[in-house]
This record gives sequence, C-alpha cells and structure tokens, in this order.
Amino acid sequence: MITDLQKNIDDTLGSQVLVGLVNHFLEHATFFGINRKELLLQGGFTEEQLGDSNQCIPLSHFEKAVSYTYNILNNPLVSLVFSKKMDSTAYGVLGHLVPLSSTLSKAIYTLKEFQPLIGCIGDISIQIEPDIVYWKWKCRSKDPIFIRCATEYNLAWWISLVHLVRDEGDSLLKSVHFSHTLAAPELQKMYDEFFGCPVYFDQKEAALLLLPKSLNMPLKTANSGLYDSVKIFAQKLLEQQKVEKTFTEQVRAQIYLLLHQERLSRENVAEQLSVNVRTLSRKLHQEENAYSKILDEVRFELAENYLVNYQHSVAFISKALGFYTSHSFITWFRLQTNLTPTQYRKKLNNLNI
Repeated sequence: MITDLQKNIDDTLGSQVLVGLVNHFLEHATFFGINRKELLLQGGFTEEQLGDSNQCIPLSHFEKAVSYTYNILNNPLVSLVFSKKMDSTAYGVLGHLVPLSSTLSKAIYTLKEFQPLIGCIGDISIQIEPDIVYWKWKCRSKDPIFIRCATEYNLAWWISLVHLVRDEGDSLLKSVHFSHTLAAPELQKMYDEFFGCPVYFDQKEAALLLLPKSLNMPLKTANSGLYDSVKIFAQKLLEQQKVEKTFTEQVRAQIYLLLHQERLSRENVAEQLSVNVRTLSRKLHQEENAYSKILDEVRFELAENYLVNYQHSVAFISKALGFYTSHSFITWFRLQTNLTPTQYRKKLNNLNI
C-alpha cells in the first residue's frame, strides 16, 4: 500500500526524474557519440540544473533527450544497451537500499515506497494469482518513444533484482510483458536472450511474471542492519521532498545522504550544492544557521532513532554517524544530553515500560 506521505509527494512533484538518472543517461549517450551540449539543448535543461544528483527535474526534459537519442541512434534496442551499463549509484539512496531487503517481496515494496526518491516516472503494482505474480509498471509519460525506452530500462533493472534471489534451482521468472509493439520481428530472439525468458509484446500491461514462491525467498545481498540504517536516510530524504527547500534544508539533505555514503565533509556538501565552502557558510548565515549546528541536529536525530527503535551497538551507531571512534561519539553525545548513549537508551526504555 502506498503511504500517505508518498501520495503527498506525488501530488507535489508531478512527473519528475532524479538528476542522477539523467546524468547516468547523458554520460552513456556521449559514449555512443551523441554530443552532450546538443542533448542538453534538445532536452531544454542546463548544466546548472544537473549539479545535484539527488534533486529532481521535470520529466519533460528527460523525455525530449531520450526521444532525441532514440531517433539519432536509430537502434530499437537502445534501452537494453544502456541497461547493460547500469550502475546502482545512479538511483541514489534507493539503489543502495533495495538490494539490502530480506526478501524479494520486501525489495518490491521498498522500491514502491521510496520510488519518489528517483522521481515520479511511473507506478508500481503487484497482482498475486494462485500460479503467477504480476509485478507491474505503468509509465506516466505520454511520449510513446519514452514509454518504450523507460519501460524496457526499468524492467531490466527489476530483472537484476530478481537475479539477487537465492534460487532453489527452478526459474523464478516466467516471462516479461510489454504493452508496446516489437520494433521488428527479428529482434524477438534478442529480447528473449537478454531477459532470459519469453518476452511478449502488445500486452495489456508491462510486467514481470514470477512464480509466487519467489516473493518470500531471501536475497543474496540481504543485510537487516544496513537496511535499517539506510532506510532512515531514505525516510528523511523522502520527507524533505514535501516542501520547497531552503538552502538549510538542501544542506541537511546532503548531510543525510553523504553520511550514508561515508563521504561526509563540509567540502563534499558544498561540492554537491555547486558552491564553495565560503559560499556555503555565507548562505547558511543568511538563513541564521550554521553547518556545525545542522550537522549536530542531524546526528542527534539519527542517534536518538537508533537508540530508541533499534538494538544497534554504540560502535555501529558511531560509524553510521561519521565519528572516527566510539569514544568521540560518546563524548559528543554526552555534551548534547549529559548522558552516555547507553544511559540514554536505558532511560528511554524505562520510560516506555
């Protein structure tokens, strides 16, 4: 079930796409000999709009760039070619979170819940029948070329998630359905080989058709501790999409993200926002804020969440919050609360009894 939070975000954003995905596409399009400046011109966007990989831009720009590329290359398999160069980092936090899910079912519902982090390009649904599961996707675009490319690319990503399942030997993927028409009959074999199963076109809906048992099967990359940790960051980023961001909120979002990627520094935050450190400090001062204050707020919010809702060790929390040692984390936490993390957790547990 889609959360109320997701519905609110969808209503606010309309059809948008993650800049990271756009950059991923642009980089590979230039690899195939398409001029980047021409792509930007055809798409109607600028380099400045693409400076923050974790922001979203209107889908219409991406539609134009993809359609232009499709027509220039004159290759109906272009989306599959691009998917072979797929990099999960293009999906931002979502690309890290989904593979950590305990089962394929949890991966699907995690993808559904946090899909707005990569933009509102399409809608996910699951239809479970006694003998088959339909994992569906409906593109929100009205551009037929973009629908073809985006749908094929998206289902190719889903196939990579299915491949993470610890299979018992039987094939879990029964077939792939596309609602668009096969571009040429001689391409059928290529599609079947690429997806590793029969591929059908001109279907009612685009979907992967799976055996029901696949939903409860574990993923090879499952990690419950890391999943909980990354999910916290994903939830915070999702919440921040609801409102128009002040510069303070943009900095806060980058701190959440870079903490998760273990790349947090004032310099990296400034770089992600396409400013230098001095400008970062000046713009925060204009909003009566400071980088160190925001960092402390983010760390404390996350630390309290870990201590209250999870059983992670102090060492785990320390590393997750970007402290070099547990001792430095304990010292910092005591300055915030006059208690050690262990004392704070015990106090809260006693209050909840």
